Amino acid sequence: MKEKILAIGNYNDAMYHPFGGVDECLKKMFPEMELVCTDDTGKLLELKTGEYSGVISYLDIWDGALTDAESEALYSYVEAGGALLILHNGISIQSQEKLEKMMGGKFLTHPAMEEIRFEMKEHVITEGCSAFSLPEEPYQFELTEDDKEVFLVYIYRDKEYVAGWSKVVGDGRLVFLTPGHTAEVFKIPEYIQLMQNSMKWCMKVL
Repeated sequence: MKEKILAIGNYNDAMYHPFGGVDECLKKMFPEMELVCTDDTGKLLELKTGEYSGVISYLDIWDGALTDAESEALYSYVEAGGALLILHNGISIQSQEKLEKMMGGKFLTHPAMEEIRFEMKEHVITEGCSAFSLPEEPYQFELTEDDKEVFLVYIYRDKEYVAGWSKVVGDGRLVFLTPGHTAEVFKIPEYIQLMQNSMKWCMKVL
């Protein structure tokens, strides 16, 4: 039986990043898993049943928020040993202080999209991965002081910026990755490898 992953995004009401197209890329990326792709954030309340082995957030809710119950369900799931992979705009769940602290940082701004080079730092997640370049929004963050490990950076105007990190939360694990503005980003082999490794690390099989 395949392990089930809950992947959440916005199909019809996304501000900037619709889930359509991205969802199909994720399914191809994780063929050994059953991805349940939805725009129903109420599905987060099902995490307590133990049905899901992981969660992927591609939510685009910059002007909205999860309900308190949904926020608490996600936090409790990760803290109890769950796996959470946050991609690009998926960090928009930051409006709840509890989730911002859990994730380890919040989005601040980004300059205009342009070709960006992403480089690896030493980490078990980056083993076998290579640097890559792609058109992307150079997301910038305010990072929480905690035990996160930064393993991905990007170069913008000759300066290095944080682009991805891992973090242990209670008995669970999460990873945030900056790239993901369009579905085309999820077709780049080097980035696919990094996302696959990230999910494996979150699920404690790497």
